[in-house]
Amino acid sequence: MSIYQKRYINFNEVIEVNDWKIKVYTISKTEEFSHDKFYKNVQFKLFDWLQTDNGFNNENDKIGFLILHAGTEGIFSLINWWVGSNMLNTLIYLSEYSSPTNFKKISGHGLAPCIWELEIINH
Repeated sequence: MSIYQKRYINFNEVIEVNDWKIKVYTISKTEEFSHDKFYKNVQFKLFDWLQTDNGFNNENDKIGFLILHAGTEGIFSLINWWVGSNMLNTLIYLSEYSSPTNFKKISGHGLAPCIWELEIINH
């Protein structure tokens, strides 16, 4: 087991994607989330991600939040939005540091947000 290392959590901005309002948060091991190319590329993916059918209830108010986490394995993108008035829909993608334009969906088989990401969700 690794020794605990502090992560820096920051609120960045609210962005609009069509009629959606998305709050953007970053998490990193250093004080600055210094992945500008990745940050720009993930914003282009949001439109498609927000169209995802969850197979249960897609009713929403077009409000959500995006967590960008520069972790050990790569950079995680977690797009979250409320459905059915009280349930959280979450999609998780992973980008390798060497390929910040490639987003591999890793959620859907029981994977949940990590402890640092849960701090934002709990907020």
